[in-house]
Amino acid sequence: KRQTRGPAGSSVKFARATFRNEHALHCFDSVRQRSCCADEPNQAGGIFDAEMVKKIEEEAERDDELFAKFKCFCDKNAEKTSKSISDGKAKIAQLESDIPEADSQRTQTVTELQQHKDERAAANQAIEMATSQRNKENKAFSDEAADLKQNMGALDQAIPAIENGMTGLLQVPSASTVLKALGSVDIDESDKSSVKAFFQSGSSEGTPMSGEIVGILKTMKDEMVKRLDEITHNENEAVSNFNGLVAAKNKEIAASQGAIEEKTERAGDLAVKIATMKNDLDETKSTLETDEGYSAELDENCSKKAKEYDEIKKTRAEELVALADTIKVLNSDDALELFKKSLPASSLLQIQSTTQATRSRALALVRGAASRYNNPHLDLIALALSGKKIGFEKVTKLIEEMMESLKKEQTDDDAKREYCKTEIDETEDKQKALGHKIEGQDAHIAANEETIDTLKGEIADINADVKSLDKAVAEATEQRKAEHEEYVSTAAQNNAALELLEFAKNRLNKFYNPKQYKEPPQEELSDEERTYQAYSFVQITAHGRDEPPAAFGESSGKKSSSGGGVIGMINKIKDELKLEMNSDKLEEEDSQADYEKLMADSAAKRAADVSARTEKEAALSDASADLVDTKERRSETHTDSEETAQYMMNLHATCDWLVENYETRKTARAEEVEALEKAKAILAGADFSLVQRSVSISEFMGHRQ
Repeated sequence: KRQTRGPAGSSVKFARATFRNEHALHCFDSVRQRSCCADEPNQAGGIFDAEMVKKIEEEAERDDELFAKFKCFCDKNAEKTSKSISDGKAKIAQLESDIPEADSQRTQTVTELQQHKDERAAANQAIEMATSQRNKENKAFSDEAADLKQNMGALDQAIPAIENGMTGLLQVPSASTVLKALGSVDIDESDKSSVKAFFQSGSSEGTPMSGEIVGILKTMKDEMVKRLDEITHNENEAVSNFNGLVAAKNKEIAASQGAIEEKTERAGDLAVKIATMKNDLDETKSTLETDEGYSAELDENCSKKAKEYDEIKKTRAEELVALADTIKVLNSDDALELFKKSLPASSLLQIQSTTQATRSRALALVRGAASRYNNPHLDLIALALSGKKIGFEKVTKLIEEMMESLKKEQTDDDAKREYCKTEIDETEDKQKALGHKIEGQDAHIAANEETIDTLKGEIADINADVKSLDKAVAEATEQRKAEHEEYVSTAAQNNAALELLEFAKNRLNKFYNPKQYKEPPQEELSDEERTYQAYSFVQITAHGRDEPPAAFGESSGKKSSSGGGVIGMINKIKDELKLEMNSDKLEEEDSQADYEKLMADSAAKRAADVSARTEKEAALSDASADLVDTKERRSETHTDSEETAQYMMNLHATCDWLVENYETRKTARAEEVEALEKAKAILAGADFSLVQRSVSISEFMGHRQ
């Protein structure tokens, strides 16, 4: 407003013109004589002193107060922005250092995670290979141990029988089994031949040969016992080594699994941390750029406003000096005498009074509007009406231009008000939508985190189940092996007992029931064995026993009646033994079937658990990746929300004053237009034909200079 006043000289001219018009109107309308007007210059000087100076001083105080607030705003925001810029630069430097370090840590963690997975796979493979080898070794041991136990059982039956006088394949229990066992023991070939010859041809009781055979058989048994002890020791040692290996590998697997879980979680945390830091870096850079732009704009605006304020203070000071000089001139005695001499002649008084009255009425309307609305254009029109050099047609043109300007300003306000309302509504809708989107993303993040925790717990449970299942399978396998070994041993002993009972029964049938007697199968002998058998037959024939006396021979034709009872008892024992053997066989088959079913179920259960663990680990990886992606999108949405909020603040800063003062400004413009229309109407009815030019105060001041 102050700048529109122009230089101090213009203000002085405006004051002089105002004084002249007001003074003329007052004097010409008065019924008093010219002496009345003699006191008017002093009265005008008082008006300048009391009103205009007071108004300027009030404006100065108001401007000082507003500038003080503005300067406080500049200082406060400059300090705040400077701190924000400093903190932003420090944060950017820290993030640019932390992000590569976190990337390096994540790369190292992923590499270590793969190493642990490879170690776990290698340990599982080692257990599988060791288990396969152990099963082969155990089968070989079980087969050999069963053969040894069967052979030892046969020897346990044959040795007492030979010692009790039985000879040959027909009398000695399990003789065929003993002959088969000859190939598996480490004894001299001559001893093997002696045993074969003994069982194939028989030997007399108490002869040296039967004692020799017993010694050979006992030696064979000792070798078998030694061999059984040896392979049993080796088997126990192999089992111990296998269990130790499996335990060690299980520890490695457990350690690798723990490391895998830890590294997986660590890699996921680092990925989230890196994404968060990158988003934070982008946001900080954006904020820093905004702060630096705002700081530059703030400095520019504050400096500009400070210069404008200094210019206003300078102009106001010059204006006060001009007003003081004007008051001094108008209050002087010379000015009073000049006013008396410069008044127009009495013949033109009425015409000049009418013109001046028209101008004064229009000026009063314009000044009234200018005092209410502080419009520089109204001041300019008032200045034009105050002078006499500008005709009414030019003033009327100024008024019309002013009216058009006011209408255009109102049209612009209407358009801007509508724009502001539309933009604010749309921006509010966008803020609400972004708020809902952020809420949805937060809920999705929470659900993902809950899913990740659940999956980790389920994976841990599956690992515990697999470990427990492996332990149960190992225990069941050991138990099955022990039961099978016991069954094989018992079966061998039962078979040997059956052979012995069958041999005894057949021997009794040979005497008591010749028709039921069964000749023992003839084995195909080698040339050496046939030679040895022929030689033994010759020796036995040559050294046969003498015939018993005739009296003894006569009684030998009578057979005892107790033979049938013994055979019946043997049959009963055989039936009971077969029943027991069948029961043991069924029990063994059931146990083996149960074991195989347990192994199949366990294998299926373990495969299902491993498959479920793989699926859950994949789901965990997907959930972790989705969590990182959602957090990134949430950060982008948050940035968009902040930018929208900033845009809304800018809208309010631009639009709030207009919207709040729209009706007031509209009413003020309407009143201004109304005042201008009235002034224009007043000027349109004025008569310019008889207006006499008067000497102006400005001309007077020019003569004084």
